[in-house]
Amino acid sequence: MVRRRLIALLVLLPLSAAAQEVLLPLQHAVVPFRPAAKEQLAAVSLPFFDDFATGIDASLWHPASSATATVDVSPLAPTVGVATLDALDAHGNLYAQANTTLFPADTLLSLPLSLDSLTPSDSVVLSFHYLPGGGHGNMWERVGEAPDPQDSLFLDFYRPADSTWVTVWCRGGISVDTLMARTGSAWQYEVIPLADSAYFDSTFCFRFRNYASLESTPKAGKAGNGDFWHLDCVMLGRGRDTAAVPVARDVAFAAPAPSMLRGYRAMPYRQYSASDMVATLQMTITNRYSTPLASQYSYSVEDSLGNSLYYYDGGFENAPPFLPGGQYQTAAMHATPTVNYAFPAMSAPTAYTVVHTVREGTSGDVYPRNDTVRYLQLFDNYYAYDDGSAENGYGLTSTASRLYLAYRFDLNTPDTLTAVDLFFNASLDSGNAAIPFYLTVWSLGDNGRPAEVLYRDEQRRHASFDGFVRYPLEAPLPVDGTLFVGFEQTGNDYINLGFDRSLNTSDRIWYLTGTEWQQSILSGSLMLRPAFGSAATVGIGNSEFRIQKSPCIPIQPARWYISTACPSAPLSNSTMPSAANCLPWPASLTSELPTAHCPLPTTPTASTCCAQSPLPAPCTPTSCSSTTNHSPWPTKLPT
Repeated sequence: MVRRRLIALLVLLPLSAAAQEVLLPLQHAVVPFRPAAKEQLAAVSLPFFDDFATGIDASLWHPASSATATVDVSPLAPTVGVATLDALDAHGNLYAQANTTLFPADTLLSLPLSLDSLTPSDSVVLSFHYLPGGGHGNMWERVGEAPDPQDSLFLDFYRPADSTWVTVWCRGGISVDTLMARTGSAWQYEVIPLADSAYFDSTFCFRFRNYASLESTPKAGKAGNGDFWHLDCVMLGRGRDTAAVPVARDVAFAAPAPSMLRGYRAMPYRQYSASDMVATLQMTITNRYSTPLASQYSYSVEDSLGNSLYYYDGGFENAPPFLPGGQYQTAAMHATPTVNYAFPAMSAPTAYTVVHTVREGTSGDVYPRNDTVRYLQLFDNYYAYDDGSAENGYGLTSTASRLYLAYRFDLNTPDTLTAVDLFFNASLDSGNAAIPFYLTVWSLGDNGRPAEVLYRDEQRRHASFDGFVRYPLEAPLPVDGTLFVGFEQTGNDYINLGFDRSLNTSDRIWYLTGTEWQQSILSGSLMLRPAFGSAATVGIGNSEFRIQKSPCIPIQPARWYISTACPSAPLSNSTMPSAANCLPWPASLTSELPTAHCPLPTTPTASTCCAQSPLPAPCTPTSCSSTTNHSPWPTKLPT
């Protein structure tokens, strides 16, 4: 099978050198601030539930967990927010052991659970939704990278009786497109009963872990993060029926809150006009129950002190069940609420919080954390199309010796451009730190393309990797109307600029490698922000460029840390899985996938792999081929 590790879209330019826009997986991610460790906590009581709507819950998960909470790297999840396992460690760097063969990567480890008063007869069951990364549909619209067959996801149970881990479930990598073709759904659902009495102790834990691998022939600066797996709605409870498709009386958001500005995530307060407000918002609301539920939706706008400035009441509407047709709320008062409000004129940087709430009936449902999403609307001194987090790296490759990248911005009033904020992704061995570039500004020309050069650096710049970094212009530049801000890159190495996939602004991205400007076809936003006014400058006129960290739109914290009494044994990974423990692939798949240690989803009658030694209960060497010991693949997405 041909391994694909990057998205490369070839565009043949007339009268110029052939060029590529290239998206690569990340090699480093900025990890949000982590609070200091808290006091030791007692074991967790059932039911255990986390849908990651507010991050990874510190009261449920061990601080050694290296998985992250994300909101925009997967197709719409069962509820907003997922836990993501990939090839980056807890500090946002590629794992030290990363290589082209399998290596142990992320872990999501629970705190100990109080099961000592229960027995297998109490029907204690773990359930979860999962999805391989990489998205689906057009290659240039996908987010992240799909795991290859050997890049597997594992679920282990900790057996306190003999201090060992038991692998009870695993899946090999697969693309979402193939998964949907075989099962009819993107997100999959699993139920795993606790059938072994040895689990029922006050120190029982469970963990998800993944194995990843880098590109088989990595090039300097291009090997990056990949092999994504996403988890949602992880629940462990008693008295659960594994035969029936479980449902939850839960109305929830399934996507983050949107900006209230037309096109921008943030903008300079001096540039704001009431005409920048959107007419309607796009809200994604789901009903995880089996029948329609009456739900109430509203949103409010609050100032920095928490005072309410505006309130929208969408009233009550029936939310259709997500299954079986995969429906979200379509009632206009909830799905596309109007915006009959405009932020007031501002004389200084200002922030507003837009709070969206949905609930079942008047009292709410059993999972209130996914009933509220917030958006921080910033008015500072810069424009931003991106949301502050990079899902990919962007760059140009060409045989040309000079490459030009330009990003369009439309000003409402004359202003002075004084700096540019750039977010560069750190590459393997900082290979892109030596690539020189020159900040450049163009005017608007014919057919919406960049035209006259209004500004170009005299001295060259180099990438810095501390999140958004502010690069002051050598001299202030008065501007008005439409301008293009970007840079001229000398040489044709891969510069790896941050690329955010949550908002598509490809119609505003232009690049040049020869004689004709080309418009981007990649779905997403460059992490490039022009900044205006004297407050945005640092050391203008100084021959040495001083760099400062730029303001960043806050994003949801990735994880929270605590200390715990969870036994030390669960902190080490199990022995590398062996393909020798697996049954052969079904004949229909052998031409596609030669070998692997976990099965691809096929049908409930396909051969099933019981990975690891010893084999997980209740499997035995003679029963390992029986699918009765494992949850069948659903034909449609359960709730």
